[in-house]
Amino acid sequence: MKEDKQKTWWPHHVLKAGSLMILIFIVVIVLAIKYQVPDKAPEIVPFSDDGQYIPGPEWYFLLLWQPFWYLKGPYKHLLPYSVIAPFIFLLFLIFLPFIRMPSFFKRKVEVNPDNKEPMGIFRKLVFNAPVLLAAVFLAFITFKSGYQAKILGCDACHNTAMGIRMYLPPVNVVEYYTVDRARQIKFAKYKAGKVVSYDEKTGRKVVDVSGVETYKDANWQMRHMYEPTFTW
Repeated sequence: MKEDKQKTWWPHHVLKAGSLMILIFIVVIVLAIKYQVPDKAPEIVPFSDDGQYIPGPEWYFLLLWQPFWYLKGPYKHLLPYSVIAPFIFLLFLIFLPFIRMPSFFKRKVEVNPDNKEPMGIFRKLVFNAPVLLAAVFLAFITFKSGYQAKILGCDACHNTAMGIRMYLPPVNVVEYYTVDRARQIKFAKYKAGKVVSYDEKTGRKVVDVSGVETYKDANWQMRHMYEPTFTW
């Protein structure tokens, strides 16, 4: 009796996974065309609080913005690591098919080395449990970080009726962020978390802004997305 050939990464796995991904892309495209984001601007301008709890593509990049929400003040020095960690994880996923497992671990995970009988559904679920748990975890944190965002409320203020500064982006974006926005961050009047007190001897007002975030910094941008009516 002729033995079955061992299935390899190419072409068996590539064709199988590629077919599945093509099917997923087709489903996503059909859903994106049929069920579009309910925004009828400029005919009907939404309220600034619209969009909360409505799924949107912004949820994915809001997950990457979460460090700007939590890592502030004394934890601000950890922000660079929040960019490096996802990049390393993405590289790991890209090169994962080319990583060879050491023989010591390989002997332990070989479920059916002789390929005598196919694995059942239950054994496949158990064998792929780590991947399924990782997928559920990523889906949960994506939902948790994005569902509060009011992603449809931008048009309430950023529309043609509000003028060029509110509607159109700056002509020179680089100059705006390096000069104008940097000036606002450094000398802005309003600072989140400032402490105002009065000197007992002189009676003069003392404003303590040490260790607090300034107006229109990265943390302000996050608050502006989640709380547009409270953060202008």
